[in-house]
Amino acid sequence: MSTQEKNRQQPFNLADFYKTGHPAMYPKETTRLVANFTPRSAKYAPVLKSLFDNKVVWFGLQGFIKEYLLDLFNREFFAQPKASAVRKYQRRMDTALGAGAVDGGRLAALHDLGYLPLEIRSLPEGARVDIKVPPIIFMNTHPDFPWVATYFETLFSCETWKPCTVATMAFEFRKLLDYFAAMTGTPAAFVDWQGHDFSMRGMSGVHDAMRCGSAHLLSFTGTDTIPALDYLEDYYGVNAEDTLIGGSIPASEHSVMALRILLTLQRLKKAAPAGADEFAIRRQAEYEVVREFVTKDYPSGMVSIVSDTFDFWNVITVIAKALKPEILARTPDALGNAKVVFRPDSGDPVRIVAGYRDAELVCNAGKPVLDENDLYTVAETGLKLTEAERKGAIDCLWEIFGGTTTEKGFRQLDSHVGLIYGDSITLKRASEIMTRLAEKGFASGNVVFGVGSFVYGMHSRDTFGFALKAIYAEVADECVDIYKDPATDDGTKKSARGMIRVEEENGKFVLYEQQTMEEAKGGALVPVYRDGQLLVETTLTEIRQRLKASWTIPAAGSLTFE
Repeated sequence: MSTQEKNRQQPFNLADFYKTGHPAMYPKETTRLVANFTPRSAKYAPVLKSLFDNKVVWFGLQGFIKEYLLDLFNREFFAQPKASAVRKYQRRMDTALGAGAVDGGRLAALHDLGYLPLEIRSLPEGARVDIKVPPIIFMNTHPDFPWVATYFETLFSCETWKPCTVATMAFEFRKLLDYFAAMTGTPAAFVDWQGHDFSMRGMSGVHDAMRCGSAHLLSFTGTDTIPALDYLEDYYGVNAEDTLIGGSIPASEHSVMALRILLTLQRLKKAAPAGADEFAIRRQAEYEVVREFVTKDYPSGMVSIVSDTFDFWNVITVIAKALKPEILARTPDALGNAKVVFRPDSGDPVRIVAGYRDAELVCNAGKPVLDENDLYTVAETGLKLTEAERKGAIDCLWEIFGGTTTEKGFRQLDSHVGLIYGDSITLKRASEIMTRLAEKGFASGNVVFGVGSFVYGMHSRDTFGFALKAIYAEVADECVDIYKDPATDDGTKKSARGMIRVEEENGKFVLYEQQTMEEAKGGALVPVYRDGQLLVETTLTEIRQRLKASWTIPAAGSLTFE
């Protein structure tokens, strides 16, 4: 191999070395292998017990098939000269494992065949599959190549577990927000935008971000992950010109705010009299910058302003109040929106947004007590609070801008002002914020959540226990039902046994094991790929509809959150 030639992505090198020796380890007379991929457990999943129904969202297969089994395999293997295609694989095996340790002749024979003799049967994407039920099986279609059913375990697992996991976590957010929206009278259409993808900068590379960002967009339309829209257009039959895939709004960041505030501060200090209070001048500088944003830079439509560069509570109570006439006078954009969204980005999200309960403060006769400095005291920590901190940002904005009352009797801020919080928002924190706002009589639609890599990036394959295992083989004239059931395990790793069929029964997917080949043709697992051809194609719109229809919002007040 010349030093100029690039390795690129030889498809059979997209594996761990562990897999490369397995084809030779199967009995030589093996003519068929079948494997399944299963979410085995949710014991490590950071979900809300009151909402989680032991199901995971099935997503990512079509993108995988198109990107790898069709595009990559054809381009880098079947379309390449046989000698070149095999040499890259053989060279890697020989230099890492020793010459001849892995026989590249299997790849040469596969290249001669001219296609990947593999069949994939799957549940429809967007379905929510029950834990312990396989959403997919793999089987070879040519007796000379049984090993293709299991060889791609590593590639498929590393490309699929995370989109499924993120799609599941996004839908758990959707369920939470739908529940509180129904309870407090927030329009369902608002919930589409209430979960906003902030995760890209914290994900493990662009490819990870685009696939997981796509998973978020099954449940929401708010996103800042641009490549996710490209991925869905490329692989999931959607066109942004006629279907809303996702969107965002203009938004400032700390470097912008800090630069403009400090530059304005420098200029104001030069014109200020000697001995002027720098703290007061900085507050004036901060006011000037926010005023420019809402009256000059973005005088209409929507804009999000990060507001904690220096003093969030001053921005939310003093500056917002001073700019009330300008904010209320904003004109709508083409979509009818005219809103200034304030963004806190530090501190305790629950209390920044929703404030403190009276029971958390030092009280007298059940009423919070003000000290000589007009401050409240947190009973547990002794922390001192201003009135604004006690009330929380939503209450502060309501006091300035007012608003309306929903049909459920909850207060909704005036449409010209809003709040988004995207710092370390988890399901637990979001549920606490929603609960506290409801306790205070505020609708859930007063806040948007930025869901970032703190949620979408902090997972592993073990979050839902995804694993690909062989379940059936035909060796000469013998059929073998393959399974594992380790005596040292708690049952998590016990695998399905033999050919399987999955049926949808009463809103659940049910696994039937040790089926005949004929029985296994029935049920909800349908062929979607065979011998290099995509047999079934689904769209983002279909997936969204399927996912939305899979869950019914519980009655208001029927759930409690720990």
